[in-house]
Amino acid sequence: MKKIKIALVDDDERCRRSLLQTLEPEEDFEITAACQDAEELLQQLDANPPEVLLVDLGLPGMGGQELIRQLRQSHPTIECIAHTIFEEPGTVLAALRAGASGYLLKGSTPGELLRSLRSLSEGGAPLTAKIARMLIREVQPSQDPLSDREHEVLKALSDGYSYKEVAAHLIVSSHTVHTHVKNIYEKLQVSGRRQALDKARQQGWL
Repeated sequence: MKKIKIALVDDDERCRRSLLQTLEPEEDFEITAACQDAEELLQQLDANPPEVLLVDLGLPGMGGQELIRQLRQSHPTIECIAHTIFEEPGTVLAALRAGASGYLLKGSTPGELLRSLRSLSEGGAPLTAKIARMLIREVQPSQDPLSDREHEVLKALSDGYSYKEVAAHLIVSSHTVHTHVKNIYEKLQVSGRRQALDKARQQGWL
């Protein structure tokens, strides 16, 4: 049986011990290194290079994201899997852009971890279910919250009209325009005209 060579990098000793207890008894895995930081891994990487690196993102010194980016350049055959507590969209996307082949949240059961790692050999990209759902939400278009009239007001503002000119153009009172603008700001969660226009354009609503 061909063994999958795995290296671990995590500054939490308890986490490293738990991962070793999960992985070492498995006949199809071989642990090549269990390091507390990126620098330690890089020092011994070439002696017995792994096929898979399970790496925490919150490392001291060189962070996990930078380690992933560096390894994707120097050792492109190594599959880097983020194994972390961080679940903010920006952090997840940054790790994937750096070259991570998967993103697993700490707290998964041993069985879930093993299935995720084994899925790599089948061409999979291991993702904790919560992370997969978050990524789907990130790429799906957001629902347009603005009414037709609010769109007309925003379009007039984007054309450079003043509130008074918008009122004349739409044949409404200036007070009504101010009410529409206030509602637009609240719905888009912005505090000014420029922010409202930028966000509407970014989302494809303008």
